[in-house]
Amino acid sequence: MGLFLSKLTTLFESFSSRSPARIIMLGLDAAGKTTILYKIKLNENVSTIPTIGFNVETVSPVKGVSFTVWDVGGQDRIRPLWKHYYQNTEGLVYVVDSNDRERIAESREELFGILQNDEMRGVPVVVIANKQDLPNAQSTSQVADQMCLHRLTSRKWFIQSACATTGEGIYEAMKELATMVKVYKKGLKWNHSATNKRQIMGLLLSKLYSVFESFSAGTPARLLMLGLDAAGKTTILYKVKLNEIVTTIPTIGFNVETVQPLKGISFTVWDIGGQNKIRSLWRFYFQDSAGLLYVVDSSDRERISESREELFKILDSDELRGVPVVVIANKQDLPNALKPSEVADLMCLHKLSSRKWFIQAACATSGEGIYEAMSEMATMVKEHKASHH
Repeated sequence: MGLFLSKLTTLFESFSSRSPARIIMLGLDAAGKTTILYKIKLNENVSTIPTIGFNVETVSPVKGVSFTVWDVGGQDRIRPLWKHYYQNTEGLVYVVDSNDRERIAESREELFGILQNDEMRGVPVVVIANKQDLPNAQSTSQVADQMCLHRLTSRKWFIQSACATTGEGIYEAMKELATMVKVYKKGLKWNHSATNKRQIMGLLLSKLYSVFESFSAGTPARLLMLGLDAAGKTTILYKVKLNEIVTTIPTIGFNVETVQPLKGISFTVWDIGGQNKIRSLWRFYFQDSAGLLYVVDSSDRERISESREELFKILDSDELRGVPVVVIANKQDLPNALKPSEVADLMCLHKLSSRKWFIQAACATSGEGIYEAMSEMATMVKEHKASHH
């Protein structure tokens, strides 16, 4: 392991004695949040494209610390959605593009808007003055002045110069954050109800842990979750991962993310817009998939044939030969929803004679049917793996 990642691992072990620290990383679009995230997670430079709409993902770079990262586009109307992730936040990493002098005032306004929220009261802040490698970048002291950080008298704060692509400054920022979060947590007085809320896991999440434990004995199971836009993939993902309902908006273009909701299971999720040409990119994520979760909007009768065509294109791939499929007939709560048997007929699932398949009625927002879908997937993946050894 490289020195950078090794140092971060040692640093984050300080969180591990108790529950993971929930750190939220925010900032304007193109500030470098995604680059920082994957530098921490993989110690790699990941090529990114400007986000149209938003991406949100929670990752655990090492045991004991979790990051919830919002990466937003330029639309002001999207930023009010950030508040859905403030609850239980113990530290804020705020990324500023030091080279973007024209938007420094906008960045300052967004930061103070975040910190005025009751749920962010007293939460420590590390400001990362990113892109210090660029010739027009403002110095750390200049960024601090322009961001009016001296006004943050009711909380601990720190500013760190950084270059996300090289990793320079990121370890120092995380080290300071670790120190401040530990002090902040010591000062918190959790009331009885809040403690119970954190300690008592919801029924859905508890049952899912039991299911996913079956994957953990061997190598992690890579599950591919696909489907047309607006089928409910992202809602299902975060219901599985957090047992929360995440507000989403229609994707313009596409988002792709691979996350690990817990040890032994990983999800690669494609969320796409209406362009058919983008779907050909799915194939780059087929390799090593142990199972396919295919989400269908049961209420979208006009596009059921399109959904069927996409499913069979996916399954024609050599890399997915024999891989079991669970079709999630989502949005069963809507009055116009097709029954699972009707979805199965219209999707021609009886043609899938060369692999195990299953269809499950579900409502992503309530979580109904998701445990059953995952349980069946776990069984089929184990059987598929056993037959290939």
